[in-house]
Amino acid sequence: MLAQLNRASQDPPVVLTGTWGAGKTQLAAAYARARLADGWRLIAWVDARDSETLLAGLAAVAEAAELSVGGSRPGIADAGQEVRHWLEADGSRRLLVFDGVEDPGLVQPFVPAAGAARVLLTVDRELVPEFGTRVSVGVFSAEEALALLDGRTGLADEDGALAVAVQLGYLPLALDQAAAMIAKQHVGYAAYLAKLRVLSAGDHLARGEDEEQPSPPGVAEAVLLAMEAASVADRVGVSIGVIELVAMLSPAVVRRDLLRSAGQAGTLLGGGRRVAASMVDQALERLNERSLLSFSLDGQAVSLHRLAARVIRAGLARQGRLAAACRAAASALDGAATAPATPRDYRAARELIDQITALLENAEASADGADEKLARMLMRLRCLALDHLVGLGDTMPHAIAIGEPLIADLDRLLGPDDPDTIRARNDLARAYRETARVADAVPLVEQVLAARERLFGADDPRTLASRNNLASAYRATGRAADAIGLFEENLAACERLFGADHPRTLASRHSLDLARQESAQADGGT
Repeated sequence: MLAQLNRASQDPPVVLTGTWGAGKTQLAAAYARARLADGWRLIAWVDARDSETLLAGLAAVAEAAELSVGGSRPGIADAGQEVRHWLEADGSRRLLVFDGVEDPGLVQPFVPAAGAARVLLTVDRELVPEFGTRVSVGVFSAEEALALLDGRTGLADEDGALAVAVQLGYLPLALDQAAAMIAKQHVGYAAYLAKLRVLSAGDHLARGEDEEQPSPPGVAEAVLLAMEAASVADRVGVSIGVIELVAMLSPAVVRRDLLRSAGQAGTLLGGGRRVAASMVDQALERLNERSLLSFSLDGQAVSLHRLAARVIRAGLARQGRLAAACRAAASALDGAATAPATPRDYRAARELIDQITALLENAEASADGADEKLARMLMRLRCLALDHLVGLGDTMPHAIAIGEPLIADLDRLLGPDDPDTIRARNDLARAYRETARVADAVPLVEQVLAARERLFGADDPRTLASRNNLASAYRATGRAADAIGLFEENLAACERLFGADHPRTLASRHSLDLARQESAQADGGT
């Protein structure tokens, strides 16, 4: 397959298609590692399962390549086009991989139309895009399946190996996990096959979650047996806690540090029991040995196959533990999101937003809609995501899409004076202002000012800041008289609190003067 891919890649883009679990991502990764070993100038891997992760991934490529527009970093909406133009102009020895594509139409505008860059797409659901060279990644042949099983297990039992391969539909993902379990537990093919047949795939996959492409036969059973083996080898339960947490988060990448922090915070095990970082690392190694998780090249991040994650979440739902797993993941992310986003931690902020988005999507499947604690935890994460998006400064449309329904939920559940409600209103108002929707920002800033006056009084610095913001919004929307009145209030307060020559007082006086000048000009005065 790699030789075929090498030939096809001379005429990019190359589209790897095939059923889930056939090894499309693994094949693309093998190609990428080979280019990395050859010293290529760029290896860019973009999670392209939806528009948001696609654009965020391209923005990360633009950041790493230090691309700019007019001397500044391109916004997330422009980053993809900047990457494309850059690769068209100078793509030699550069590779761009779009992984997990579900809608090729989303990716096509960002695929270089010329130049020497190599481009790979891994496409789910057997879709056939209208562009690129297609390479079909199928299941193993009988010979390949036997070679894998015999080589990994060391068992000289061709008939037994073939029976397992048939039961698993020759699917590489399932056979890899079967081989790992048989080798680690020193069981024969017959014993493994007996366990496999006890389980029913239909009982272990979430019904209706993806009806367009039913999961291949045997995957659920192989994943569950691999988890059972990991559990037997880890009586404390850290391995299961780790993989259940990873299954609730982004399928693209979960940082080792996040898992370590969750262990030390008492999130991985029930009852708040703390887990040392070394135990988390041991659990990760155990899961990797059983082909349940894979490591990044530097070992600092792990990924879980989307199909395996789906099986795990279905099992949690069946056991009535999905809401608890969501709470654990929410707690882990809350602990990682203590600081606001800044340009210096651009990638970390992007990854955090991806994790929160993934958890929110997975939490929708929780049948326990009455879990008030989970609802509040998810609400806080939505607030953090909005705050980080606004802090990044280049994702305002995304911030608005998150912020508008969030404000309605915050008002209903927490009320207008809750700190999260006030902060979210402020963030959404800023997103409106920076997308030239100042009129939409005005009622939000009015509500923030009213809440801060109630909570802190008319002369509190937070109230002064909100009054100034509202006055500026009035001024921008042509409400000069209203703006002047608020600027006058702020100036009087600053003179009382700070004195006539304080920088805040001077700034307030300057804003008032500008508003008066603009009002006079509008009235035809001088």
